Amino acid sequence: MSKNMVALLKKPLDEEAVAAAMVAAGPDVHATAIGDGGALQLWDREGGQVVALVEAPILVRVPGELERLLGQEVAHLEPPIWWLEVHASEEVEGSEVPALRFAAELSLRLDGMVWMDDPAYAETAGLRSR
Repeated sequence: MSKNMVALLKKPLDEEAVAAAMVAAGPDVHATAIGDGGALQLWDREGGQVVALVEAPILVRVPGELERLLGQEVAHLEPPIWWLEVHASEEVEGSEVPALRFAAELSLRLDGMVWMDDPAYAETAGLRSR
C-alpha cells in the first residue's frame, strides 16, 4: 500500500520545475529514473530505501473527468490539466514528507494544486492542507 497524492498541473513538467521539486523534497532524497525515464523513484540516501514513486504525467483533456475521479474539490480545474501521481511508501515512516514536498513544489511552479487521499499528510509535511 502507499500514501497517495496527485499533483494537478496547468503547465507541463520541465527540467527546472523537477529540479526544484527535488530540492524541496529534502537534502537526503535523490531520484532515479525507472523504465523509459517517465517515472522516478525518490530514495532516502541514508537508509537506501525508496520513499516514493512519481509516475509519468498524463494529460487530462476531458471536462468533468477530474471531478469524477477525485471529487468536488477539483471541479474548478478546467482541462487540459497534467495529472502526476506520487505514491509515498507506507513501509518507510515519514515518506509522505518528501513526497508531498515534491508534489507541492511542482504545483507552485506549474500553477496547480495537490490532491491527497488523506489531508493529514500536509500537517505531517509541515504544509497547509488542501
